[in-house]
Amino acid sequence: MHAWLYNHKIFGPFLTNWGEKRVFPTKMKFFMLAMMSSSLIIMSFTVPVRGVVYTGIFMLFVAIWAWRWPGSVEEHDKRIAEGRKIGWFNNSF
Repeated sequence: MHAWLYNHKIFGPFLTNWGEKRVFPTKMKFFMLAMMSSSLIIMSFTVPVRGVVYTGIFMLFVAIWAWRWPGSVEEHDKRIAEGRKIGWFNNSF
């Protein structure tokens, strides 16, 4: 399963870049936001308001976390060259 995932034409590059450089592609960030938004809309019709609010807050934190990582290998390399942080803390992950 591991070999299949890492050699897959869609999942492979994403997993390899995440494992080696902590790159979260920008296209996937937008896809994640779209899925979270649609989930919240559906939940608003089926779940009590408190559940939607708590879920929305959690999704907001996940979105903030995801947008802190570089969106491409080029952005990762640029951050390294400038001595900036890759994600949250420092360049060692």
